[in-house]
Amino acid sequence: MAEVTLYLPAHLREGHEAGQVNILSRILAALPGWQVTHAPEDAGERQAHRGFAITHMQEPRRPGTLCLRRAYWYPFWRLEPTNERWNFAVARQTPDYSTIPPRAEAFHARLRERVLAGRQVTREGFIFAPLQGRLTEHRSFQSMSPLAMLEETLARQPLPVLASLHPGERYGPQDHAALDRLAQNPRFRLVQSPAAELIAGCDFVVSQNSSVALQAMIAGKGAVLFAGIDFHHPAGSVPRDGLAAAFETGAAPPARMAEYLWWFFKQEAIDAQAEEASARIRARLTAEGWPLPRP
Repeated sequence: MAEVTLYLPAHLREGHEAGQVNILSRILAALPGWQVTHAPEDAGERQAHRGFAITHMQEPRRPGTLCLRRAYWYPFWRLEPTNERWNFAVARQTPDYSTIPPRAEAFHARLRERVLAGRQVTREGFIFAPLQGRLTEHRSFQSMSPLAMLEETLARQPLPVLASLHPGERYGPQDHAALDRLAQNPRFRLVQSPAAELIAGCDFVVSQNSSVALQAMIAGKGAVLFAGIDFHHPAGSVPRDGLAAAFETGAAPPARMAEYLWWFFKQEAIDAQAEEASARIRARLTAEGWPLPRP
């Protein structure tokens, strides 16, 4: 009998046991006859299991282990052999819009309302830069450090840049010192306004790979990305395009977003609420070499 260890959040198991249909329910339905062991989510760091396993937002370190990661919003998920979004399969694909149904427009409208929460879209003459962490470091998936990104943005265009800090990040003295130096530029300002408000009012967004950039594109704003990510396709991407081309593309509203969002979420992610979710999971596991017999 094949064995699988699930290092998944407790709330998924609790929801499944309460009769809710969630991603765990769909995974279990995709593995009939398998011996399933539930382990604490944080035990996924050690991955001391036999057989196959699924972690949650933890890098797989053993053969037969996949990472489950939410595709930004419930009920959408991805199962990947890595936790690095920029290395997800969808990041390497070219969107195919040939089979996008007309209801993609309504799907886009629902996501747009979720992002904007009733706010009106304007262009108030500024760039929004949602910051993440480690501002002075240039990491392997980035084209440059976040600080250099801000400096490059200020140098390449005349608009003010309004930046926000990530509430889940911890910023050290080096980060704050770098921001203080940058604040000597009169076109740079650190703000604490809600992201939805800044998305609604900005001309476009500049970010490493924050999901806020995806939200901005959903709202009709352009985005310039300085790092790899799985939703780079409609944006200007510095790693993909170079600086000049990335700013040219990213300063303009993104094209064909309704079609893109349907492709990205409905076709390329796993919708845990869809009837075909378990079949999609089985296909994904089979593609990754899991020994699942044909249903």
